[in-house]
Amino acid sequence: MCIYSQENTKAKGCGSVKNKNKIFPERLLYFLLLVITTIVITYRAPGVLASIWYAFLLVLYYMSKDEAFWLAFFLVTVDGFMGFMGLFSVTLNVLPDLPAIELCQFYIILSFVKAAMSRYRPFIFYKNYLQLLLVYIIFLIVWGQMMGYTGELNAYFRIIKQILPFLLFYSLPRLFTDLKTYERFFGFIFFILIIGFLTQLFTILTGISPSGTIDFTEQQLSEAMGFRPFFNGAATLLGLLGALFLLSGRAGQRYHKVYLYICISSAVGMVFLSATRGWIISFGLILILAFIVALPRNTKQIIGLTVTLALFFLLGLSNSKIRSQAVYSFERLSTLESITEGDITAEGTLYRLNLRGPKVMNKWKENPIFGWGFSDETRKYGDGHVGNQNLLMTTGIVGFFLIVGFLIYFSVKLFLRYLKIPRSYIYRNNIPVFLIFLAGWFIIHSTSGQQFNVMALPLQVIPQVVFFSLGALQYNKSIKNLPTSHVQKNPAPLPAEILNL
Repeated sequence: MCIYSQENTKAKGCGSVKNKNKIFPERLLYFLLLVITTIVITYRAPGVLASIWYAFLLVLYYMSKDEAFWLAFFLVTVDGFMGFMGLFSVTLNVLPDLPAIELCQFYIILSFVKAAMSRYRPFIFYKNYLQLLLVYIIFLIVWGQMMGYTGELNAYFRIIKQILPFLLFYSLPRLFTDLKTYERFFGFIFFILIIGFLTQLFTILTGISPSGTIDFTEQQLSEAMGFRPFFNGAATLLGLLGALFLLSGRAGQRYHKVYLYICISSAVGMVFLSATRGWIISFGLILILAFIVALPRNTKQIIGLTVTLALFFLLGLSNSKIRSQAVYSFERLSTLESITEGDITAEGTLYRLNLRGPKVMNKWKENPIFGWGFSDETRKYGDGHVGNQNLLMTTGIVGFFLIVGFLIYFSVKLFLRYLKIPRSYIYRNNIPVFLIFLAGWFIIHSTSGQQFNVMALPLQVIPQVVFFSLGALQYNKSIKNLPTSHVQKNPAPLPAEILNL
């Protein structure tokens, strides 16, 4: 079997690199079979049969070593597929009188068990900072009880579900042990992203989503002048990250460049046609900076990506319905100009600044240092539409600077590492992608919806864990003295170069 290595331009076990420049990951048909079967059972089968199937999936995962495959699968259960599944749709009832638990939460528990049993111990340069954040989360739980937290047992059960996904920060780096695992994971994400974009186009053209959750008549569409279908937000984020990451590398790549151009175009198209202004600004900034800083100065590559984006744009405008949706997106984006003229509602389309934000900030001012933690007040006044304000209200000034400080710390460490890497080293070009992407991601957090917090769902945490874990891997690989794999069994003392960073 051919195994392609980024460090070696030849495939092991075969005469030529047959695994390079492909499109789809191995076992994609098996992945589709599991996804479609899960959709049918979730929506059509009795609850007992569904529970048996979900338990069977968990057993399959626990017995498997294909971590990339299963992370992509369980992400689909919370991120959706062609409009099916999504948040709180694939659940198991295991405890009487308590809410159902998402299947993805069980995956997180099992992944933690597998990671704890593994002998792999990766070096994570931000490990100590994560431990500090963990201490503060525990403090906020206790603080929230002091501030007042009422309710039945299910209320406390909700706290557990909100912090459980962060276990992935421990388990994922121990299970995704090399770059090939991440590349394989991105292969499934690219496929999910393209299917999501096609689903969006189908919904715009017909006014109906495949799952039937969106249903507009022609008259309603005409009156609304457009609507905002957005599928697979997590896959859209991860797809753009993965495509830029692979394109920025100068070593061999697993996926064909044209396919990566299509993935980037799908992510940008998804965001633009959704008319979500914060995401449009974010992705636009990421692409511009990637062209300037991260992508190799390869004229052919720049022309290829530009032509692909232009073709997507022109093909879209050739259809009247998609053209109308594009006009709607442009109009929503243009309303931001009114903010500079003093209209903070952006012509009545933006209430974060004059309604949502002030409401949350007024509550924060009552408890500014530590915020309200996991308390009744957070449940009552929390608003994920205003990311920074909600973070302040939940965690206080201390928590806000701790979390934003982590993002800055991560970026500064990578940037300093980047400055020390010789220009000829193959892992140098990937690092700017993380800095650019995180800056754009924070724009989404600040303008469209909260991305970073001390309480979150698996859908929100999985993209973060993949991003930061891959960043740690690239940080380690940028050090020449480190072995090919950044993880070793029974590892020897770390090289002095790492310890001195």
